[in-house]
Amino acid sequence: MHDMSILIAEDNVAQRTYLRELLERKFGDYGPILEAPDGDTVVKLALEHRPQLCVLDIQMPGLSGVKAARAIWKGFPAARIIFWTQFPHEIYINEIRKLVRQVQPQPAYGFIDKNNPEGRFLRFVATVLEDGADMIDPNFKDAFTHPLLTDFEAEALYFLALGLSNWAIARKCHLSLRGVESRLTTLYEKLLPTNAEGTADEGFDKLAFNIRTKAYFEALRRGLINQDELAKASDELEKWLEKDRKKYAMEQK
Repeated sequence: MHDMSILIAEDNVAQRTYLRELLERKFGDYGPILEAPDGDTVVKLALEHRPQLCVLDIQMPGLSGVKAARAIWKGFPAARIIFWTQFPHEIYINEIRKLVRQVQPQPAYGFIDKNNPEGRFLRFVATVLEDGADMIDPNFKDAFTHPLLTDFEAEALYFLALGLSNWAIARKCHLSLRGVESRLTTLYEKLLPTNAEGTADEGFDKLAFNIRTKAYFEALRRGLINQDELAKASDELEKWLEKDRKKYAMEQK
């Protein structure tokens, strides 16, 4: 049973107020607008009230909008969600695409940059809320057609950015060295299709480029890596390195 309500999650108070007032003005018939300042609160409210639409910012304290959506869809698969973001990076698009595929039946969702005109945003809300149809910001249509990265590939980009060797990646992910090399080769082919084996310049490119650095640059260019997520990955990696250094020292005895 749905509540007659719309739920918004946004940590910026001014943007949250603007969004609430806009939705109250245009979609007031759908009941009260519930507000959450972070990902954890929005999950709690969504599962409690089962609103007709959730509008989620992506970068928030605690759970990101994508992780909040995962938790909401797990407990409430029929939830209609619009991701409303100032950071339309491909890292989030990749995660959202994978997430939507896992929810059965597939939910209605939207993805829109906050910089869009008000009229376009309102059309997005109407389409997802009233028609139950998906809406993707036209500026990011291409990013929704790129080859999907697996969980390992998305995580491996941060390992490359933070300078981990294949040996360390193998230890961290409980894989063989050959397993890591094979998975990284697939990642490079997805990111750099012109570098795939069998192209005319294959021999030259292997000598001219460091493939890891080139893949890192391409990921940066496409927004598959961003500062916010890199900082989190760096903190997590430091904790793991601390434990693994001790483990390695024991192994050497």
